[in-house]
This record gives sequence, C-alpha cells and structure tokens, in this order.
Amino acid sequence: MGACFPQLGYTGMSTFHMGINDALIALCCLFWVEVAYKIYHKERIQKYKDAVNQSLDDPYLSSKIVAISSGISFLIICIAIFSTGYFANRSTYMLKQHRVHVTRTIEIDLLHLQVQFLIAMLALDFILILTMLMIYQYMKYREYQGEIDFLTGVMGRRLFLQHCQNIQSDQRIQGHQGWFLFLDVDWFKQINDKLGHIAGDETLKKFAMFLKEQSEPYGAVGRVGGDEFAVMIEEEMSQEALEEEMKQFFQNISGIQKEVTVSCSIGVYRFKYPKTIKELLTKTDEILYEAKANGRGCFVIR
Repeated sequence: MGACFPQLGYTGMSTFHMGINDALIALCCLFWVEVAYKIYHKERIQKYKDAVNQSLDDPYLSSKIVAISSGISFLIICIAIFSTGYFANRSTYMLKQHRVHVTRTIEIDLLHLQVQFLIAMLALDFILILTMLMIYQYMKYREYQGEIDFLTGVMGRRLFLQHCQNIQSDQRIQGHQGWFLFLDVDWFKQINDKLGHIAGDETLKKFAMFLKEQSEPYGAVGRVGGDEFAVMIEEEMSQEALEEEMKQFFQNISGIQKEVTVSCSIGVYRFKYPKTIKELLTKTDEILYEAKANGRGCFVIR
C-alpha cells in the first residue's frame, strides 16, 4: 500500500500498525493454519501424499500433464495482465466519454486499482491451479489405490505390468542388465484345503510382505495371479547377490505357518533393456515351470 498509494498517507511502517480488528483477523488466520497443519499430518493424508510422490515415478503424472499445466498457468497470467491494462484504459476512456475530467493523478489511481485487481486475480488463479492439480492428483491416487491388490498390498497385475512397460522406455537404463522373476507358492491349494482359506490368505499376505521388504529396495513387486507374484529388479545386481537374496527369502517364508513349511518356486530371467512385456512374461514363465519340474522349492536362473 505504501508503494502504490503514498499520496493517501500509507508508508512502509503502515504494515506494522495493528488495531483490534487486525489482531482478531490474525488470530483467526493462525487458528486455521493450525487446523490445516493438523489435517496435513493425519495418517490418511500422509498415505495420500506418499502415493502422489510415488506417482511421480509411476505412470500417473506424465510430462505431458506438467507441460499442459504450465501452459494453462502461463495463459492465465497473460490474460490477467492484459485485462489489467485493458480495464485501466477502458475506465479512463469511459470517464472522458462522460465528460469527467481525468487528471494524471486519477489515471494513476485507476492504474493502481487495476494492479490490485491483477494481484487478486493472480492469487485466485494460483488457488484455482492448485485446486485443479490437487483434484487431478486425488483422482490418480484413487486410481492407484484401485490398482493395488487388496489382500497383499502390492501392485495388481495391470499396474505392475504398466510399471514394467514404463521402465523399459527409460533411456537411462538402455542396454543395462535386468532381472525379471516369477514366484509361485508351492502347493498353495493344499494349504487352503488343510488349514482353511483364512490361513491361505494369511500365507499370501506374509509371503507378499517378505517379498516386498526384500525386493522393493531394488525394484517393484506385483501380484499377477492367485498365488503367483512377479518382481522387476531395476537396479544393477550380480547373480551372486540375487542368489543370496533368494536364499534368504526361502528362509523367511518357511516359517509363515507352523503347521506346514511354506516354500515357493522361482523362475529368474536375465535380460537386457529394453524387452517387450510379452517376451518377459513368456520367457520367465518357461523358467518358472522348469523350477517346478525340478521338484519345487528352488529357483532357476536363465
């Protein structure tokens, strides 16, 4: 105000003059900031934020969306600036048409008024853009949640394969070695029949939990069938290190149920980026059946 309207008595120190009404407004703002802070740190909001952050690396916030959002923002700012100049000149013109003498001071005041209008418009536009992005992100979050396997908490088949497809197109890893794994719980039907479906579900949940804990530092995990899981190793890893990880995994899952020893068969396909999803699935499935033919409870790497 001091910069725009010095002729009205406003100065730089006017900012620090506070009356009772100003104090009440400040307290009200402080209250709502505290409310927003509490809401932001709720567990549900944190889960949403984590999913949104993860979507930056997944297929849910593409570069096209960023480009479109930036273009819309630039267009809105240009329209707001043009509107400010237009309405300032239009106001002066209309006053002159009605034979109102417009002095230079009045013209400056009208321009100042339009500058204030511009600032208000930009603030509203900024809020509108944020709201649009939040709505978009929330819709993608709901879509992401819908693609997560409800029982195990890992990616569902479609989301996992989409993630693998996106990884194949990453130029930074072209020509690098990758690993694709299929894991099948051995004799899962017998576990269901002997211990019941609740125990079967518990087996799958704990199986997925161990797999997720052990694999996520290196890549992505998905449930691609009833008792079948898949892993895409995205970080470079030697065969010896991978074998050690699988041996540890066998040990971890063996004690899932007290009544039976849980084991699995693992088919491991070594490939070089990029590969089609069809080839990854076909080759790894063949290797998985080779592991089953070898007596189950083992892994085969090819």
